[in-house]
Amino acid sequence: MSSTATRLTCFAILSAVEEDLRNAVVAVTSDSDDAKELLNEERFEKVLIRRNRDVGDGAKVTLGSLVSYLDFADAYEVLKKLKDRLPEESQERLARLAPRISKLTQVRNRVAHTRPMEVDDLAVVYDTAEEACSSSNDLWGCVAECLRRIEADPAYVLGLTISLVGEPDNAPQHNLPAPEFDETGFFGRRQEIDRIKKAIKGAYPVVSILGDGGIGKTSIALKVAYELLDDPKNKFDAFVWVSAKATILTVGEIRRISDAIESSLGLFASAVEQLGGKKAASSGDPVAEVLEYLEHFRVLLILDNLETVLDQRLRDFLLDLPMGSKVMVTSRIGLGIENPVALSPLSDHDATRLLYTLARVRDVKALQGLPAPAVTKMVQAMKGHPAYIRWFVAGVQSGIRPEELLRGNELLLDYCMSNVYGYLSEQARSVLRSMQVLPGRRSQAELAFINDYSASAIQSSLLELMTTNFVQMQGASMGDTSDTTYQISDFGKQYLDTRHAVSGDLRSWFEGKSKELTELGVTLQAESTASPYDPRTIDIKGPGDFSVARILREALREYDRGEYDSALITCREAQLLAPAYHESWRAEAFIHVGRRDMGSARAAYERAIELAPESPTLNYFYGTFLLNDVVEPQLGLDFLQKAAVTAEVPPSVILEIAWAHSQLNDFDSAVASAGHVVSLRPTADEGAIALTIGGRSAWSGALRYQEELAYSRAAEIIEAFVEIVENARIEMLHGEPSDRMIQVAEVCADLREKVDENYLVANFDNFAARLKDRVRALDPVLLSRQIGSVKNTNQDRLFGFVRSWGEDYFFHLSNLCIQEHWGYLSEGVAVAFAPVKDDPRGDRANQLRWLG
Repeated sequence: MSSTATRLTCFAILSAVEEDLRNAVVAVTSDSDDAKELLNEERFEKVLIRRNRDVGDGAKVTLGSLVSYLDFADAYEVLKKLKDRLPEESQERLARLAPRISKLTQVRNRVAHTRPMEVDDLAVVYDTAEEACSSSNDLWGCVAECLRRIEADPAYVLGLTISLVGEPDNAPQHNLPAPEFDETGFFGRRQEIDRIKKAIKGAYPVVSILGDGGIGKTSIALKVAYELLDDPKNKFDAFVWVSAKATILTVGEIRRISDAIESSLGLFASAVEQLGGKKAASSGDPVAEVLEYLEHFRVLLILDNLETVLDQRLRDFLLDLPMGSKVMVTSRIGLGIENPVALSPLSDHDATRLLYTLARVRDVKALQGLPAPAVTKMVQAMKGHPAYIRWFVAGVQSGIRPEELLRGNELLLDYCMSNVYGYLSEQARSVLRSMQVLPGRRSQAELAFINDYSASAIQSSLLELMTTNFVQMQGASMGDTSDTTYQISDFGKQYLDTRHAVSGDLRSWFEGKSKELTELGVTLQAESTASPYDPRTIDIKGPGDFSVARILREALREYDRGEYDSALITCREAQLLAPAYHESWRAEAFIHVGRRDMGSARAAYERAIELAPESPTLNYFYGTFLLNDVVEPQLGLDFLQKAAVTAEVPPSVILEIAWAHSQLNDFDSAVASAGHVVSLRPTADEGAIALTIGGRSAWSGALRYQEELAYSRAAEIIEAFVEIVENARIEMLHGEPSDRMIQVAEVCADLREKVDENYLVANFDNFAARLKDRVRALDPVLLSRQIGSVKNTNQDRLFGFVRSWGEDYFFHLSNLCIQEHWGYLSEGVAVAFAPVKDDPRGDRANQLRWLG
């Protein structure tokens, strides 16, 4: 049964019910009855206005002349008031109608005022009528005759014209068509309806409903329009519907509509005709005419199936809309200047209900008895597509087997997708072909690599494909990927595989590019696993990062070649392709540090941290940057400690934490962290750095506690350092660590002279002896080195003097272990050196090391 037939069948039955109710009133009354008393004053006035509107106010007022103008609810109430005059059997039948009066009245109003029908409206009306006529026809003669005619010839209702007694429709002027979904009612999509209504009531001048052909755009637009029409807060003066629909789908063909609108000018001409009549449509520029109407009246202009007439004229019109009026469009192709609402397929639940309802309404017995799991499987095969489901039911109704319709759906696919495919550029079609060959979710960066596209080229292609609903955006950070992904829609893939299969050569080329990317990704992932805390290593979590990591590796190679500007441009390309991938910003920060542009480096690091706040490697790199390059040790420490939460934290992270504690003068924590490094089986270099930081912190801490007379605390920090030294491998003691051990041993000698407690004296002696034992184990000659302080330096001639144990020692730049430290040798700075006593030129300091 078509949507028109559904509404007309309800009208026929409800009209018969009204006629029977009015006949019953006439049968038990006469003109001698007081019409006003019988009807009540309010109903009398309402019915009198209806009668006078029809025949004028000169005719004599009698009860009989007024009864014909009683509507359904009025006639029922009057007859209920007269029930004592009815036969007992009729009273019982009238009483049975009582529980359904409210529902029937609602259905009648929807029928009378062309409002969308609900899913069970026809069932409620038909079942009520059948029950009323089940035993006797004394009260329901017209209803019984109506049912008989419908049973004998259901098509007879198509010759009826809906005309029910009632008040004029007080809604704004409109030309909305009868909804296509009258046959079944409207299913689901409540959230989408509310969102569209909110957008129309808001500031958006243009709201579009986008989706594949047959997804239900027209239906939901009508549903929204009718709900707004009946909204007491509605602010529109008129609702104008114009459709550019060019084809309709039948079971066997796609049929072109003979008088379809074929251009935007035709669309505007039709809109002018709806707004001002045929005379207005034939005068002047239709675009200007429409804009003038929209300026003077608050109009909701609804443009259906807009993809058939898209051109620049239409876009210019939408940009010129006056305040107050709004435009709602339905289209398979987005405009780019509107607030879009994309329709998804029906849920399995709603799709199953739709199929069952269609099968019941159309009496398709082959589908009515199917179990729910079988029907759910069918609607899943139809991708929850409303047009597919309707076409499928119509096909089964015409005698085609369900499996044939599910397998041979080329006609439906052509109807829904062909005109949209023709709209695509060749560049966008190439991306589609790559996605056909390589199904599944793909990031922008992957698709750019596979198609050899730049970031801007792949983005414009994907926007085109999403605008035409061929491709769906799947959301950010899904699975192991670090970026938004894209996938061909199920319906689009069916159409492409059927009508636009990819050639063998092209398929091989795309597969080869994918294999190349995978192999490169495996290499990069191995590098990431082997040395994750190397700043030149790209952090890779999964295949979705491969293509962007390749670009970032190239950026770092450009940096190593000194091509800083090119490296930054390459980073920008990576950021465009994967804006949510933190490594694109971390690599940029690394390059800025190399250029000594700390402001830009910090901004890039902060962007990276926003994207991956829990990344251990990123927190390590940013913390190190804050600690060493912008000298914010506390903030740097905070990030470094976030990097240390992993189960297998590397020594390099703890080393930076130890250095941060040292910079913050938290010497106890610095020594503890240095001990932690040694316990992690570090390399010899890492161990040496840990011992250097630990020794420096133990010496500084001991001196501070000495000033505070906190000798027990001094003993504790020195003991912690001694234990680290004893736990370290011997090769870690070379260089500065051994000098730090001698420096701390000398502090022990000073402290033992200042304390009175024997146990502290013994402890300091013990610590000094143990430190010297470790130095001796490394090289006994090192025990001859002394600790002193710089007395003065001659910056022009590059020499100076060190004071140690009451004597002065000469040194030259060439005597430094690390000549780059010359600039640190200011007066009073601690140093270690090897004394030379037998030089004829005087005592000299050789192999001098700055200790800070």
